[in-house]
Amino acid sequence: MELPDGTRLVGIGGTVGSWVLYAVLSPLLLVYNVGSFVGGYGGPDWFLPTRTAWRTRDGLGLGRAPLKFYGLTDKYKVRTARLDVRVAYAQAVVHDWSG
Repeated sequence: MELPDGTRLVGIGGTVGSWVLYAVLSPLLLVYNVGSFVGGYGGPDWFLPTRTAWRTRDGLGLGRAPLKFYGLTDKYKVRTARLDVRVAYAQAVVHDWSG
């Protein structure tokens, strides 16, 4: 997203931490899904990391992200000192509709 002051924030699906957690927990998810399938509790419940952090592309995106989405809880966290709440709401709607 591009802010009125020209700052660009880029959100990439899945942060480094969420991919590491996914790699560690994926064997447990496999056991859970096989058990659910064999036990007749429904289809597989497999998902990729959806945690997203919007950061500036310049400066390597270091520091605290102005906007984050936590996929497990479906909640957004905005740092109001770095991003207008109205822009965060608009981005959350676009993010939700695109996923």
